[in-house]
Amino acid sequence: MAFVVVTWHCFKKYLPLITSFIFFLILFYANAVVTTIADRVAPYYQAALPDVGHKLLPYWSYYQVNNYTIVVAYVFIFIRFLPQSDIRITVFRRWFFVQGLMFGMRSISIYITSLTVPQPGCITNVTALATPAVEAFYVIAGIHATCGDVLFSGHTVALTICALCWTTYARADEYRPFVFLYRKCGCTRQFRFPEWLFYPKLDAVGDPMTLYFTTYIVWLYSIMGYLFIIATRFHYTVDVFLGCLLTVLTWYTYHSYVKRLLEKRRFIIARIFVWFEGLEGDATTSISLLNGPVPNQPTELPPVAVVTAGDAQR
Repeated sequence: MAFVVVTWHCFKKYLPLITSFIFFLILFYANAVVTTIADRVAPYYQAALPDVGHKLLPYWSYYQVNNYTIVVAYVFIFIRFLPQSDIRITVFRRWFFVQGLMFGMRSISIYITSLTVPQPGCITNVTALATPAVEAFYVIAGIHATCGDVLFSGHTVALTICALCWTTYARADEYRPFVFLYRKCGCTRQFRFPEWLFYPKLDAVGDPMTLYFTTYIVWLYSIMGYLFIIATRFHYTVDVFLGCLLTVLTWYTYHSYVKRLLEKRRFIIARIFVWFEGLEGDATTSISLLNGPVPNQPTELPPVAVVTAGDAQR
């Protein structure tokens, strides 16, 4: 009986994360289905559209670099947040959820508008023998590749979400292992670094408000990835621009909504997300994106002298 109780509590703890992951998988598969449909109707016979980014950046034929760039970004996300037990469930739950939302938006975008293929010599191996629902599994597995799903860039979305995870959830904790090893080696020399560069400023509930050294590097890496996407003609510049813009807007819109969830819990959709985020409290409770509900501390005001109306004229 005790085993059942422990198992249920463990399952209940991870249920929102599992729900988010299932939501991600469904929309990931839907995006792959729509990708095959868009690829079949793409106008391969037409020349690529004029593009400022393609004119400015020399053509680089090694388009596989875009996949490697994302893999590296994913690896560092897992290395950074998976060992941090206090926030890892929150980070990956929101990561899967926002990524799923972006796959849903992209499915609509690539379906309603077909652009010409920007990559020279790109030949799809998606066949018409299988239905899009079956062909999608070949695309997901990397067996088949598409060329006509361009607006907007899914690679840009993936890079941007990784960068936003660092920006929103990192508080310079990644430096602790290096400090520990430095002291473990017997080094005692103290170095003074400017706090504004190596530590983000935190708001009243402890959430990062500014960039710092690590997040600067992360965003520079993401920008480099954007340039690779354009230089390899994997996408048009507008695909990269819209992918980054929509991801940033969706990310911060959702996180702003989370901070005000307890104020809106009378609505059914808000109650669902209160459960999804594991929040407790009333409308006066402040929400930290990292630590959850933060009870408001009452402040004691100094006593005020009671005066009469006539005292103001003296």
